[in-house]
Parts: sequence; structure tokens; C-alpha cells
Amino acid sequence: MMTSKRTHILYIAEFSTGGSVESLLCLVGGLDKEAFKTTVLFYSMPDERTCRRFEQAGATICSLYPRGSGKGHPRGLRKLSLQARIKGVFGSRIERYYETFKYGLDFVRFRKPIYKAIRQKIELIQPDLVHFNNGVGTDTPGILAARKCKVPAVCHIRTLARLTHISVAVSRSVGAFLCISNAVRDMAIDQGVNAARSIVVPNAVDLIRFNSTDVSANSIRDEMGWDSGHKIFALVGRVVSWKGQDYFIRALAEAHSSIPSVRGLIVGEGENTDKNDEYIEGLRSLVAEFGLDDVVVFTGHRNDIPDIMTSSDAVICGSSLPEPFGRVIIEGMAAGAVVIATNAGGAPDIIENDVNGLLVPVKDSHALAGAMLRLCEEPQLQERLLSAATDVVRDKYTVHKHVDQICDIYRSVVSESGHTS
Repeated sequence: MMTSKRTHILYIAEFSTGGSVESLLCLVGGLDKEAFKTTVLFYSMPDERTCRRFEQAGATICSLYPRGSGKGHPRGLRKLSLQARIKGVFGSRIERYYETFKYGLDFVRFRKPIYKAIRQKIELIQPDLVHFNNGVGTDTPGILAARKCKVPAVCHIRTLARLTHISVAVSRSVGAFLCISNAVRDMAIDQGVNAARSIVVPNAVDLIRFNSTDVSANSIRDEMGWDSGHKIFALVGRVVSWKGQDYFIRALAEAHSSIPSVRGLIVGEGENTDKNDEYIEGLRSLVAEFGLDDVVVFTGHRNDIPDIMTSSDAVICGSSLPEPFGRVIIEGMAAGAVVIATNAGGAPDIIENDVNGLLVPVKDSHALAGAMLRLCEEPQLQERLLSAATDVVRDKYTVHKHVDQICDIYRSVVSESGHTS
């Protein structure tokens, strides 16, 4: 049972960058420090800036492996040609059994050392509860370790990932699954994750950071040499193929041909792989092909995302695959920009089309261009969507609401387990 002492939560995160880390920062920073003690265990030590941000949020930072060691990140399961043939002949059900077999071999070779390292850390830290930050598949070694140490656990599910039978079986010891959208919850349950313990807990946005009075509405316009007459559309996110930058460029070309004042920002950087380098080079070729060199700007990595969003007329979430949640959607809303998103994954949970934002079909650059042109041509539409979006963010996606919901889950899981440290 919980006592009056601070409840010690150990957060375990394989990844030290990306949306999952931003979400974890919101949670850790929002916890009542008189009620909770927090330790964040990364697989490998993050960069100094990330460490500093977590320390400022009140957490103690540790890692399984040193920064830059290259350890702690097991290979993802590769889709082999044999697996494709099995799926083609026997179907997805048999393919999943084959993938489970591969995972078992992968666990013995690469993940068992991670299981042992996490178990040793749990035994050393002796938390009241372990919170896994990434997902059932990723966190399978840690879930096993928590069960071995008889410490209750909750697991965030942040992806629309396929799960092996091994991961689903291991997950039975988890007290609660925090699913970031209905789409994520549905997919997890369809694969065998316990439905009664699967709770939709939307991500939160830091309203202070994204709606600061210090943000200039013209900051990015001044930097780019654009003025108030230009209509700015910003696609913010990693520059990888499934984020839809190629469809965004095609939509910009169509919109710009009708309204020459349209401008586009592609904000973010890509992964350092040959395949992704080819994708980015293809995007630049597409810009040149459509004659958009003075229209589209690749900004690379930026630390002033709230400023960019505030300066933009609309933020685009144009993913060509379903987003598990779509953090950029609530960030854009909080920053005071209309959001246009593809209608898949977590986006429909947040956006009611034509009420607090605009939804367009996936991989449909013509529909995206149409939505952009509507915003340019109908000022009242923009005002109406912005007003409703602000209300939605303040009502559903605040850090306070997010933290309260998760704390209730913590109390329930710890109480049910009867665990005492």
C-alpha cells in the first residue's frame, strides 16, 4: 500500500530523443515533487542538454550504458525474404508465429544482456513502481526484469507496432497500459494486450512553452525575408519518408500556382542513413522540378519550434502512414496555428474536421492543397478553427490533466499490487 512517504517511480526509456522523450519530460516535470520521487533510466546516457532538462524537471538521471557506447539498442527485426513468402502462402497469422520465433532468437542473442542490466538497476534503485516509456515490444526485457524483481509496472504504448506472441505473453504482468490514442489501444488489444488494463491517456502539451507572450508572431517571417502578406505553411517533424514531405511539396506547388504568396517550411532533420539521404535528395529535386526554390525552405533542426508555429498560418501533419498520436497537432494548436492533418491514426481523436482543424485523406496532395487554399481564401474559417482549437487544447491536453490521470493509474496499480519498497 502507498504510505505518506514519496512514491519512487523509475522511468525506463530506450530512446533519448524524439516525441516519447518530450512526453516523458512533460510528465516528470508535472509531478508533485512532495508526493513522487523520480529516476529516469535511459539505455544509453543522453546528450548533456537532455540530461539538464530532466534534472531541471526534478529527476535523477542514470543509464545502462555510457553515452556513445553504441550498446543498449538491439537490432530491429528485419523482414526477410522467407518471411514475405510465408505471409504470401500462409497469411499474416502464420507470419506472426514466424516473427515470434525470430524474436526468441533475437532475445537470446541481443536482449538478454539488457534484461540483466535492467534487473540489476531495479534491484539497486528499489522503486515502488516502474514506468516503461516506449511500448510492449521495445520494453519486453524490462517488463521481464520488473516481474523478476516483483515490482509493479505500467507501460506506455506510443506506437502502432506489431507485437510478437512473446511480448504479449510477457505483458500479462503489467498493471496498466497507457495508450496515447484510440488507434494505438485498438491495435494493441487486437494483438492480445489486456483490454481491461488498456487506458487511453493522450499526450500533453506545455502551454507555457508553446503559448508564450515572448514569442514574436513575425520571427520566422523576418528571418526568411517574408512579410505579413505571405501565407506560411509549416510541416514540422523528422524528415523521413512516412512523414509525407513529398506530398506536402506537391500540395505547395498546386496551392502556389493559385496563390503566389504561399510559402512552405520543412522543419526538422532526417535520419543518418543512405536510404534517408536519398529521400531528402529526392525532396530537393522535387522542389527544383516544380520551380519552388524561392517558395520552400528546408530549415533543418530548430530549437525555436514554438516561434515557427506561432509565425505560421498553418501547421501541417501530413504523414503518409498513421501517426500513433500526432504531437505536432496539439503543439500547433497551442501555438496559435491552424492544423491540417491526414485523417488516420491518432489525428481523428484530436481534430474534428472543420471544427477545430482540417483533416485530409492520407497521401492526397490535391486534398491538402485544397485545405491550404481554403485557409488563404477564408479568413473567417481560420479564426473559427483557431478559437475552437484553443478551447480543445486547454480542456483536454494540458500537462495538469495528463499528470492527474497518470497519477490515478499509479495509485491504483501500486495499491492493487500491495507492493512496498
